[in-house]
Amino acid sequence: MNQTYSPGHFNRRCGIISLALAAWLAQGGLARATELGGSSYPVGVELGYGDMLPPGLYNLAYYSHSQATSLKGSSGQDLGWTRYRLTADTISYRMQYVWAATLLGGTAESALVLPFPAIDLERQVASTLPDMSGNRFGMTDPLLVPLRLAWKGEQLNQSAALEIVAPLGAYDVSARVNTGRNYWQFAPAYALSYRPSAEAVFGFKLRYGINTENNATDYRSGNEFSVEYSAGYKPSAAMTLGLQGYFFRQTTDDELNGQSTSATNGKLFGSGIGNRGSANSIGPFLSYRVSPHLAFTLKYQQDFDVKNRAEFSRFWLQAMLPF
Repeated sequence: MNQTYSPGHFNRRCGIISLALAAWLAQGGLARATELGGSSYPVGVELGYGDMLPPGLYNLAYYSHSQATSLKGSSGQDLGWTRYRLTADTISYRMQYVWAATLLGGTAESALVLPFPAIDLERQVASTLPDMSGNRFGMTDPLLVPLRLAWKGEQLNQSAALEIVAPLGAYDVSARVNTGRNYWQFAPAYALSYRPSAEAVFGFKLRYGINTENNATDYRSGNEFSVEYSAGYKPSAAMTLGLQGYFFRQTTDDELNGQSTSATNGKLFGSGIGNRGSANSIGPFLSYRVSPHLAFTLKYQQDFDVKNRAEFSRFWLQAMLPF
């Protein structure tokens, strides 16, 4: 049964939604498997799976701090680099428009996310090899959501979307640090939120990212499957406490000139043929609704069981600040 929105319903959801896609390069950029261990999408960022705001235009801003000091190989072992430390502080802007008209029985939304990370990278594989450290500030590859559809019920909300990461961020093939990745990603996504009572909410998001080739390096990063999840409890009408996290698995090999990456072609980021990355992460979150149009979410995540990529800890402040 479809559900109509009331101001009270909107207020209850503000503290839970966390408003998606903050902290873009704090988990992307140089953070994952694939080319240089990076990825276009910051898996683990979302909370309000399947939910959608009432019709209208929304402007949102976010901040994140993310840090990694360890690189893992194909068995989860530390790669033992002489020096590695990656810190990213990111401010992101999200503009989204929820359409008043319905499509296929659902509410429609379009969105654009513009992230601006400041990256500080310390990187040296061995003391006898060159220091490859550097830093950079600039826009990274933006996320476009041409269409997301959501269907709302009494207890169950669902959504389906196409997400596109466009190679518009700063990129120089010879630079030590880039904020852009110079390839497209196309990702279908399905999300669900379940509210068995007024106090409890559970949700997840399934996403499959398909990467194109970086034409500056002839490198194609492997495709990525992720499951983001959360479980929240409302001790009061304004506050939500809970756990959230993700599972990330790279499903296809990285390729250089059409061949799986290996030690022989010099493009192996971690270890093991194909450079397939995987990771899990979990942490607490706290959402608080100050007013109908002002809400904040604090999140912390710690990676574990990481393979072929960096192991991160992350802090996010996500705010709904419509103006």
